[in-house]
Amino acid sequence: MDTMNTANTDLTRINRILISILAILGVLVCIELLVVYYNANFNPAAEPSFCSINEHIDCDAVAETGFSRLLEVPLALWGLGFYSFILFLSVFPFDKFDIFKPVSHPKAFIFILSVFSIILSLILYYITSYIIEKVCILCYVLYLLNAGLFFASKVGTPIEKHFVNAFADIKAMLSDRRWWLLLGIPALIGVIALVLINIYKPFTPPETSMIAKSVPRQQCSTPNRMNSGGGNPYALGTIGNILGDKDAKLIIHEYTDYQCPYCAMSNEMLLRLSKEVKGIKIVHHDFPLDKECNPYIRGSVHPMACQAAYYAKAAKKQGKFWDMATLLYENKDELSEEKILQLAKTLDLDVNKLKKDVADNKEIFKQEIVQDVEKAKKLGINGTPTIVIGIKKYEGAMPYPKLKQTVLENLQQ
Repeated sequence: MDTMNTANTDLTRINRILISILAILGVLVCIELLVVYYNANFNPAAEPSFCSINEHIDCDAVAETGFSRLLEVPLALWGLGFYSFILFLSVFPFDKFDIFKPVSHPKAFIFILSVFSIILSLILYYITSYIIEKVCILCYVLYLLNAGLFFASKVGTPIEKHFVNAFADIKAMLSDRRWWLLLGIPALIGVIALVLINIYKPFTPPETSMIAKSVPRQQCSTPNRMNSGGGNPYALGTIGNILGDKDAKLIIHEYTDYQCPYCAMSNEMLLRLSKEVKGIKIVHHDFPLDKECNPYIRGSVHPMACQAAYYAKAAKKQGKFWDMATLLYENKDELSEEKILQLAKTLDLDVNKLKKDVADNKEIFKQEIVQDVEKAKKLGINGTPTIVIGIKKYEGAMPYPKLKQTVLENLQQ
């Protein structure tokens, strides 16, 4: 067996192969963890990951916590950089380039980095197991890879020798002024990048996504009502089941959630629009961010969204769908079954019939909602509110003047 050095370094051919394989596996796992992180925090319509198995084995739940980031950068992205650097150290021919010749002991650096990775693995294992109380399978795979790197780099060299070799290489590097630039420029870029990331927080999910999936910021922040449609222009109890003209030239499809603040603002604008613009009709589609009736939501960002949708559908049987829907939006922060029934009374709905219709038709209503969600998924809709005008979708609540102008332009086509 060939265990001789393949270059003027402390890495044998076996070391190189084994460490390279472990590093490549680490890169692939980190990429998958980045996908999990994005879906868990920024894509409410994403299906649960393959390692979200049950209440205890759940990579998604770990990704949703603040522990999944360090300095506002996902740990998976740090890991991607770590394993890529390990791979570089294991395969780069340092002895072939004059400037890199001081790096004659890459295995020593790999060993020292693996020690830090094991320490971090132990810390993260404690956090996931005893603080979050979840099992992250992909995380555990990385812990095993870190242990593999430790043993692969340790073999054949005493621990203290690794530190001596690394210190000697660092001393040799720092004696060459070219290395000051080679190390200083990337370090400066890294610091600037970290500062910008912590200012703009591109990897930090919105604060409103604390329960389950995150929702785009423009869709679940508290709306500024000064920019909404100017209030409900209808007298509640008079809207009925059709919003707009029955024989409309243009149909506007809305996908909303009754507990979404910006959906309430969007509803006000659509009510106003249906009064001011003739030849349009608004068709409602449910997209509740609630796992009870949305199969693509792993948690419940809005735990009363499905129940509210059931009652709106039941109100439709009494000819007051849009009246009920409007009241649900306007009372989004206080929704409970008791509150919904109180709202129904203000519309002179038959409350007993309403309750019976919900009880008798709940599964039918749920299936209708699932069909709406499936339509939304095919359209690439990931959050609420989203409206479709003609063949184009618009995500989030747009200013009323822009909405009206867009509708008028579509009517003229």
